[in-house]
Formats: sequence, C-alpha cells, structure tokens
Amino acid sequence: MKPELSIKLDYLKDRRNPAEIFEAMALYINAYRDFGQLLSDSVGIKADFDFQLNDIEKSSILSKLSAIPGKIDKIFEAAFYRSGNSLFRELIDVEVTETEEQVESLAATLETALAEDLPKQIADPHIDRQSLAFVLEKFSTANQKMVRNESVTISSNTNKGKVYKLNTSWRFSGNPKEMFLGDTENREFDDKLYVTVSVNEGNSVWSFRSLALERRFSGRITHKEWLERYQEGLIPPIGPKDLIEARVTLDIYTPPKGKGQPQIRNAKVINISNIQRNNGLQYELDT
Repeated sequence: MKPELSIKLDYLKDRRNPAEIFEAMALYINAYRDFGQLLSDSVGIKADFDFQLNDIEKSSILSKLSAIPGKIDKIFEAAFYRSGNSLFRELIDVEVTETEEQVESLAATLETALAEDLPKQIADPHIDRQSLAFVLEKFSTANQKMVRNESVTISSNTNKGKVYKLNTSWRFSGNPKEMFLGDTENREFDDKLYVTVSVNEGNSVWSFRSLALERRFSGRITHKEWLERYQEGLIPPIGPKDLIEARVTLDIYTPPKGKGQPQIRNAKVINISNIQRNNGLQYELDT
C-alpha cells in the first residue's frame, strides 16, 4: 500500500473570509512538501520531494496526498510521515518557538525519530537547522489563517488509527534568515567516554561525558557491528564507571558574538575499540 498523507481542516460554517480556509490548506501542503524535502536531504536522497493530490472530500476540507511515484522510496516516505508526527507532538503544548536553542532541540528530536524508523544500514540523518527554521515559519503562517474553534488534523495510512491534531495556536516568531549564522567546525578524534545514558534498542541517542572535551554531549553510536552485539547481550552492560575508548565525530557550533555559548551537534561514535571496566580489565573490540 502506497503511503498517503491526509490533511483535514475542520472550519466554522459561517466564518468570515472563507477563502482563508483554502489558503490555509495550500500553505499546509506547501509547508509539508518543504518538510519532506528537508528530511530527504537529511539522509542524502538526491531527489525533489513533491506531492500529487489524490482526493479532496467535502464538509471539512480533506486533502489526500502522496509523494510523486518514483521519486521517494516507500520506506522513506512512510518514515518521513511518521517523523512529521513526532514534530507535531513536540509542539502540542508550545505557544511560541523563537530561539536557535528551541529549533536545535526540535532538529535533534527529528533526527532521532528518523534514525529509529529507517533501516540500520542507512546513514544517520542530519537536519539542516536553518532550513528547519524556514519550514517552521511556513507551518506558523498556515496556523495564522485558522480561527478559534477550527482544527487541523494530520494522519497517514501507514499509521492507522492515529490522528495528530496540530496546535494551531503555536507560532514561530524567529527570523530564519538571521538564525544559525555562526561558525561550525567539524572534528573527528579519539576520545574516552563515560556513558551517562545507554540505549538497548534501535538507533536512539546515548548520553556521554567526554574526557577530551570535559563536557557532556548526546549522540548516536554508528558502529553498527558493536551496537548490534551490545544490544544482543554479547557485550556486558556498560556501567557508570566504565570507560569507552572510541573514535568520535561531531560539529562544534559557535553562534555569533553575544548570542550564546558553543554547542555540540551531530555527534556520532563511529568506532569503539576498547571498554575499560572499573575492575581494570579491558575488552578488545577492534573491527
């Protein structure tokens, strides 16, 4: 079954300026198209993400859409729809998103959701932060066309029974053109890591404390062979005093002067060679 996205607008029957409902639907469709393109780019798909309209129903406005055949694989398309749901869940109780830190948090949530929903051999997704800010601005513009007691719901036939209600009161007040203009330095180095939060399933984010950087950061382990052995119980659980010897890659983002402190982003543990247990023993894990 081909993945299909449904956007439903429930509007007031006697509302003023009814043309705004059709404008809102067009804005939601275009925002979701750009969101799909953002997710496609995040996993290195060299294709344009675009929708074809499958159906429109009356009473409420209901548009049924699917990506143009042949451009996006069904596995990716379904994963993108589910990642969209994770974004809307994050915004359900939020009134305003305006800072780089808030956009960064949403980007990290999307990366985790997408990584968990794709086959393990797919490279880790990386969401372009400024592009996400532009997408958020477009969803916010669509929300502004809705009035009180009107609602927007999104569902997908790949996730039957789950309907996600958008928080149409949410607004994006940042200026995407002025966001994420700082410097980004990519680093790859050997490190020794303490694990503060480990994950035994999927491609989720772990939390580490780095001896080289003398700070904490969150990231995924992309050393697939090691991760599979660990999650299958072939490697004993890592304790809070155990030390991982690993190869790490990450971005250090330094915002413009006066706009915050440097941040670690897009961190990955790409190879684990040893685990120094707190009893002094080592387990060689070279690939």
